[in-house]
Amino acid sequence: MSDRAAGPRQPALATVAKPSIRGIAVADLSAVLGAVVWLAMTATGELDAIERALALAPLVLVPLALRTAVSGAFEAPVSRLTTTAIWLQPVGALLFAVSLVVPSPALLAAALATPWLAVTGLLGLAAFVRTRARGGLVFPETAIDAGFAYVSVGAVALLLAHLDLTLWFDRVIIRLTAVHFHYAGFVLPVAAGLTGRYLGDHSWEFRTVVGVVLVGPALIAVGIAFSPLVEVVAVSLFTVAVAAFGGVVLHRVVPACSRPQGLLLGIAAVALPVSMALALGYGVSTFTGRSLGLTISTMVALHGSLNAFGFGLCATLGWRLSAP
Repeated sequence: MSDRAAGPRQPALATVAKPSIRGIAVADLSAVLGAVVWLAMTATGELDAIERALALAPLVLVPLALRTAVSGAFEAPVSRLTTTAIWLQPVGALLFAVSLVVPSPALLAAALATPWLAVTGLLGLAAFVRTRARGGLVFPETAIDAGFAYVSVGAVALLLAHLDLTLWFDRVIIRLTAVHFHYAGFVLPVAAGLTGRYLGDHSWEFRTVVGVVLVGPALIAVGIAFSPLVEVVAVSLFTVAVAAFGGVVLHRVVPACSRPQGLLLGIAAVALPVSMALALGYGVSTFTGRSLGLTISTMVALHGSLNAFGFGLCATLGWRLSAP
């Protein structure tokens, strides 16, 4: 599969040597093996709906995103951090998945999830070093860095759930927070950064949309934790932003792509706004006290599936077919 895509963009970034085994990228091998593990765990009924979404991210989506996003913009010493993370990712992801099927909350489950926190911590450190080296927030690399930083929050959330350190929240909310920061917090910002690389678009309109995409996951999490009003406002802004972002992808990226890549990115561009519209409906229902039929179980089934498969899997596979 090519690491170049046709279409308007800035000059291609210099190639970075990626960890490989017999000429095959470690991240690609990890994604394939992770998919096999995920399918096996799903087929045997080991995972519930939340756990299926949780396991898919570290096993498949994160290695695909790393393979695509880590490029010439990642120079030493950052490249050493990302290289270490890529080598450790398969082990961390596998143990993460196992932590979902052993009894929890329990120390064993927490211990199994801890290596994933180390992997995501390396990515967060890489994002911090890159941001300092740039001397500020520079789009589109800032979007990718935001994803690398956010994903560690998801790792912490799962660890807290395994330790039963849920404060005043239901345990399911903590687990859903882990899902939230692996998808809206990681996959979406990385996808936004890759789109920015592809288009070379530095217009204030596009930067504004992506800016809301980047701060949205944190604001939504704050709203869920402390204020239904903040949640509704944050989800409303986020829904508008992802709809606009999806429109950009459909209008400017998809037509210039190969048919397979265009199909995958097009599905992702449509699935995400629909998913967020459901989240907005749930937030409004919680705020007003009026049932819209969107219970937690319904949201896990609909919103979760759209995020995991319609958006997350299609977006990471689409950009992997031809990376900017």
